[in-house]
Order: sequence, then structure tokens, then C-alpha cells
Amino acid sequence: MKRLLIPLCLAFSLLGQTGSLLESADDAFRQGDFDRAATLARQALARTPGAAHGYMILGVIAAQKNQWDVSNRQFEAVVRLEPSNPHGYFYLGQAKLYEQQWDKAIQYFTKALELDYPDRERLLIETAFAQNEAGRPQQALSNLSGIAAPADPRLAAQYHAVTAFAEGKLNQHAAAIEAIRRALQVDDASSHYWNFLIGELLQADQNPQALAEAIRAQKKFPDHPDIQFLFALASYHVSESPLSGLALRNLREADPDSPRVLLAEGLLYRKQGQNQEATGAFRRAAERGVPHAHLLLGIVYGENGEYEAAERELRLAEKLNPRNGQVLLEMGKLFVARGELEQARIRLEKAAEYMPDAPAVHYQLGLLYRRLGQLEKAQYHMRLFKQP
Repeated sequence: MKRLLIPLCLAFSLLGQTGSLLESADDAFRQGDFDRAATLARQALARTPGAAHGYMILGVIAAQKNQWDVSNRQFEAVVRLEPSNPHGYFYLGQAKLYEQQWDKAIQYFTKALELDYPDRERLLIETAFAQNEAGRPQQALSNLSGIAAPADPRLAAQYHAVTAFAEGKLNQHAAAIEAIRRALQVDDASSHYWNFLIGELLQADQNPQALAEAIRAQKKFPDHPDIQFLFALASYHVSESPLSGLALRNLREADPDSPRVLLAEGLLYRKQGQNQEATGAFRRAAERGVPHAHLLLGIVYGENGEYEAAERELRLAEKLNPRNGQVLLEMGKLFVARGELEQARIRLEKAAEYMPDAPAVHYQLGLLYRRLGQLEKAQYHMRLFKQP
């Protein structure tokens, strides 16, 4: 979460000065001496209990320490003493953002906007982030459309990243990929941005591109387990890649006790044609709660003609992530193999919503519509499949 938000202290200098003790507290805060800043702020409040700026200092310090109950009390005192102070509402919104209370964050940010919070760009970006996390990606994009990419590099990276996250939730993978690449052009030190880019490329069935980015990312973040796991996934999905063994080694070194190591082992076994060993590794990974394992088990069981077992695993994968286009694609293929064409149609059409640019989805839809006698639709999807 914190990598996506500009630190609470950065807008602090926008606040006014309210007496020598508070001026000294401000100076201590800017120098990073939070204990002295808090002591001076409390002394100021002991003399003048209505000094809202003192509560603001204590609130920001508490937020820096993730002491959310304390920070909320301080910021609530600010807005009680100065109901027209937009900074109090902004910081309350930020506290709720860090606590992942999205609707509350939106409520306070909206109030800060109504009161003309001076850093409007920052406010709109963080409001959009909260809206997207609250399941309102379209509202987030609408908010962001009202401003251009900021000149401040940190804000610009956030602006493009939040745009990417919202586009991703709307299954606009091409737009999401373009936006997160812009974020990385400004700030390539965020592992979260790299994770998102690789994941979106995999979701869009752009496997070679995903592997290329995963190679770059794993060099940049050699000790980051999520990056190394995505490296393993991307290498698996590129049949000619010789890097699955390296990816497994990296993941073992980065996170030796993670059950995802089992899944990476299974991917390597499968690539080597050792399907029995792969199935065992996937099963152990599934038992330890690795979501991807159910999808891979479903694929393996389906290929072996064990359709009931395949359906069981794929339904578990679908329950864990009902928006996963790859799961829906595999379920569609399974139902086609079993001759359950209507069930196949439902899954494959939904897969096309989540993976509109994936050739494999259009290929399967083309085959399905041909079997259903809907030749015009079949030809349409086969044209999409053959597009370069």
C-alpha cells in the first residue's frame, strides 16, 4: 500500500505556523526528529488547547507510525476545531486509505476537495486510488480524466499507476499495460508496478512480452518473492524458454519456505514432460493454498481425460478468482471436450470479456460456434484469432 501513496509528511509544509512552540515543532518534524516534534506539539496544546495545528502535527506523526486510532483522534480534533480546514479532512482520508477503509477515505477526500485542498492533483489521484479499490474503477478514471499527468515525478507515477489499476479492473488490458509502462518510465523502483505489468501481460496472453519484463524485473529485484514467482510463471508459458530452472532456483533463494516453490517445481517438471511429478507438486501446492495450483491441476487432469477431477479443480480456481480469464478458458475447453456446448459457450464468452485480445480464446470460440452452427460468429472469431 505505502508504495502507492506519497508519504504523509510531504504536504506538511503547506500548513500555517501558530506560535513559537509549534514553529519549533514544525522544524523538528521536517528534520525527522518526530519525538521532539511531538513533545513540542503537546507543550503547545497544554498552553493553547484549541491550537489545531498541534493536533495536526501529532496526527501526522502517529500516522507515520501506523498508529491509526491515535492519528484519527488527532485529525478529528482538527476538523472539530476548524471545520473549514481541508488539511484535516485530507489527512483523515489518507489514514483511512492506509487502513483500507476505502469508502471512508473517499468521503473525507471529497470533503477536502469541496474545501479547496491546495494540492488538487494529489487529492484527485488518491481519491481515484480509493475509488478503484472500492470497486469503482470507472469513477476513478473519470476523476483522473480531469487532470493531466502531474509534473512532479512521484505524482506522475501514481497517476499512471492508478490509471493502469482501474483499466485492469475494467479488463482493458492494452490500456492498463500502456499506463503501467508510463508509470515505470517515471519510477521503475516500484516492485508493485513491475508485478502488475507482468501479470497484465500474462492475463492478455502476451507471454513472450511477460517473460521479457520478468527477466528485467528479477534482475532488478533478486530477493523479491512475488517477482521471482511471476518469472517462473512467465517462463512456463513460453514453451521455448530455458529459464524455468533458473526461476525455480531464484524463488527458492528468495522465499525458501513458500508453498509457491512447490508450484514452480511443478511447472519445471511439466515442462520437462514429467507429468506425474508435476501433478504431485501441484497437488501439494494446492493443499498449502496456492491459488494457481488449482488451475494447473485442472489443466493436467483435463489432458489426462480425468474430467470430473479437472472440473473440481477448475471450479475451485474459479471460486478463488471469478475474473480469471484463463480459468474460464480452460473450463470452456473442458466442457467442449465433454460435449456440454452451452456450458462451454457461457465460459468462453466470459473469458473473451476478461481476455479480449487473447488469440486462444477466439480460437476456441471459433471452434465452438462452428459446432453450434453459428457460422458467422465462428468466422468472426477465427479472423480475430489469425490477426497478427
